[in-house]
Amino acid sequence: MKLKDIFLVLLFILIASLNLFASNSRKSEIDNILYYANWIKNHEYTTYENYENELNYTTIEVSDREKCGFLPNEISYTKNANLYCTEIYLDDVKDRLIAMMQIEGSGRFPYLTIFRFDSKKQKWIIYYYGDGSAGNCGLVYPVQNPITGKTLFFEEERNFDNRRLVAYNLLSFKNKKWKKESTARACYVYNLTNDEKKWISSGIIEKMATFDYSFMGLKGDHPEIIEREVLDKKIIAKPYYTSIGYMASNFEIIIYKRGGEVLKNEGKVFEDEREILKINEGQWGFNLVEKGNKFYLVYIGMGNSREQRVSIIESFMLNVLDLSTLEIVYSSYINCDIEFK
Repeated sequence: MKLKDIFLVLLFILIASLNLFASNSRKSEIDNILYYANWIKNHEYTTYENYENELNYTTIEVSDREKCGFLPNEISYTKNANLYCTEIYLDDVKDRLIAMMQIEGSGRFPYLTIFRFDSKKQKWIIYYYGDGSAGNCGLVYPVQNPITGKTLFFEEERNFDNRRLVAYNLLSFKNKKWKKESTARACYVYNLTNDEKKWISSGIIEKMATFDYSFMGLKGDHPEIIEREVLDKKIIAKPYYTSIGYMASNFEIIIYKRGGEVLKNEGKVFEDEREILKINEGQWGFNLVEKGNKFYLVYIGMGNSREQRVSIIESFMLNVLDLSTLEIVYSSYINCDIEFK
């Protein structure tokens, strides 16, 4: 074998070994992040009730506005909104630290306050405040670095619009700044049966999840209203918006039957539209499908439960409505698997 050939073989072996090492290293990194995810699911954090005696209106030295949540008439709300309240340990801070996470508002935003105990004043002061609605703090959980014993933060990163999981991140926190140490990005996988594929595809589901109705000929995302006319039916779908304005989380779908055509100045129009069916809040997406010269309304969601109002679009019910008879002709529960890459 020529020297050049030997060199190429050795180079190939080296590249293959490096790729294998990188693949194994990445798998190990993801496994490590998923370990923390499972640990959090099975771990019960302490809450504000455990620290109320030492962290309260009289022991906190901050502005009146910042400690209004600790007023006697507000404390019950503070407790209800509290996700955890626990001690943490940072490299660059020697004083005692308590991390307190609140989940508030119709957007279910995280608000993280880290209190530091000032030994000279014998008071708790605010070391850091992260406002989730402003984007400077995500939903983070303190976890312990098994080697140093110091605190890392596990972040559950979700899409604001639909609350779908985007990634799990492992963060460090130093000098009041977040640093992403590692990440495992979520990938949604739908194992559709052949029957389900007749009505919907994984691609359509993903578009519904981002409020992208280009598959129905609409431009842009988050349409304020969707209107479609099929034979003698008009379908109008309006998204639900929260009090913060733009978090469309599901659709209310109304089907109207149109009367006969009449001739007016602007041409032929339908008159006497009347509502014949309302599919209430809880529908996460829909499409119109034509099969065998018949039209069907295909919609997904979890019914009318207020707890299921937010459009996660993970596992859901698939329903197919025959627009000629207004009867459900197919229904199926679709399971979603989340893989991490």
